[in-house]
This record gives sequence, C-alpha cells and structure tokens, in this order.
Amino acid sequence: MWRLYDRVELLVTLVFLTATVVAVLVAAVGRSIGLPLTSAPQFAQLFLIWTCMFGADLCMRQGEHIRVSAMFDMASARGRKALSIFSGVLILIFLAWVAWHGFHLAVGNWSRELGGSGLSYGVVTLALPVGASLMIISTLRRIVEKGWLGLFDPDAPEEYPL
Repeated sequence: MWRLYDRVELLVTLVFLTATVVAVLVAAVGRSIGLPLTSAPQFAQLFLIWTCMFGADLCMRQGEHIRVSAMFDMASARGRKALSIFSGVLILIFLAWVAWHGFHLAVGNWSRELGGSGLSYGVVTLALPVGASLMIISTLRRIVEKGWLGLFDPDAPEEYPL
C-alpha cells in the first residue's frame, strides 16, 4: 500500500512542478509577444505552493530535511535517542498546529478570488494543511519504520537501546 501511496505522491509532485514551469513559461511568452495572460501568474503561484508542500513531504519521508547535528553528534546513544524523541514530538505538535490553523485559513479564504483566474484563494491556502498532514503521516511512518533515531539520521541503526 505504501509503495502505491509513495508513487502517487511523487507523480502529483512532478505534475505540480511541471504545471508551475508551464504557467511561468506561458506568462513569459505571452508578455513577450504582447498577449499577456493575466491569470498565468496566479496559476503559477497555485502550483508552486502545492509543489513546495508535496516536495517538503517527500523530503520528510526520506529524512532529508536540513538539520544541525552538532549536539546530536556529541551526545551519547541515550542522549541521541532523547533528542530525537524530543524533536520528533515537537515536530508532530507543530505540524498538527499548522494543519489545524491552515485548515481554518483555507476555509476563511474560500470566498476570496485568486486574481483574475476565477479560482478560490482557498485552493492555494489549502496546500498548507494538506502538506502538514502529509508530513505528519511521513513522520509517523518514519518513526515506525526506522525508530526514533531514524527520524533524523538516515544511516542510524534500527534502534539504540536506552
């Protein structure tokens, strides 16, 4: 099941990235030939935010987000696990907070129009709670599959004993 989920997520991310590039290209070509498409930048904005959120989740799933590991590297095995648990819990709380408030932001912006595109600005802001929810799933998956240490260290053994 996760293999299909991962492939679909990657495909959706690539579609959003391609759509961003196409929207920017169409806007640039339209302006250069004197036929500007006023809604193309809004579509580029829409696709870019969705690309960013799905891309952030791909990084979260693979444990590839930027991290500062100086304290982690200096800590003992028990200290590393404690730091991983503490950081992981903070990340999950933060992502839940973003998902909750992002949902309310999207609902509040639903009646607002996205420039001249005719789309709801809520579609843009909905990327925030969807992305945060996907990152919660990826974080929990990573904890289950790799253990707490694997959340931040892709090369960590399955589990260090406490």
